[in-house]
Amino acid sequence: MNMRKLIAAGLFLACTLTTIQAQTEDGYVFTTIKEAKITPVKNQNRTGTCWSFSGVGMLEAEILRMGKGEHDLSEMFIVNHSYKDKAEKFVRLKGYLNFAQGGSFEDVLYATKHYGAVPESVMPGLEYGEDMHVHNELESVASGYLNAVIKNPNGKLSTAWKKGFDGIIDSYLGAIPEKFTYNGKEYAPQSFVKELGLNIDDYVSLSSFTHHPFYTKFVIEVEDNWRWGGSL
Repeated sequence: MNMRKLIAAGLFLACTLTTIQAQTEDGYVFTTIKEAKITPVKNQNRTGTCWSFSGVGMLEAEILRMGKGEHDLSEMFIVNHSYKDKAEKFVRLKGYLNFAQGGSFEDVLYATKHYGAVPESVMPGLEYGEDMHVHNELESVASGYLNAVIKNPNGKLSTAWKKGFDGIIDSYLGAIPEKFTYNGKEYAPQSFVKELGLNIDDYVSLSSFTHHPFYTKFVIEVEDNWRWGGSL
């Protein structure tokens, strides 16, 4: 049985370096002895999706560590699925849930495990006339739509509301591909994760709160933890 990897939720993109330093007349000289490689830092621009960029960056670094090469994964694939899952819970709870751009490490793990992943080139998530991510309009339109749905002017939910909401998200971020071609090979999102060698069950979230016993799992009580994911 493989030892479970312990990943601290707030340290997604830390680059570990072991160095030797020496002082010369020209200043300090550093020699890298061991380096934990990471992929290039991506720009989330004007969005509240740091949770996706950092979490996906951690997975990209893990793929490098496992010798699977450098891959640029789509952050907006995760954001798309998370918005849709969040909408269902928001409506089920009649609006008593934080619906915003924020999220958590749990969203990245959950979406990758249940839905898979795609390369950035397949789903860049810029379907709204911008060269960089800007999500204020998306959040405003999506939340306005959901608030209208939960008012239930007809007295009950229609069978069309979810399809309408998914259409909004797909219009901005792009539709989720069922299949795609990458490096000359065809994949589905879940078969791509398998090809990369990622086992999401190998990762857990760590925290250091003092209002729960140490080394026990609990749900972190913050607004953006809308999936109610647990941490140790």
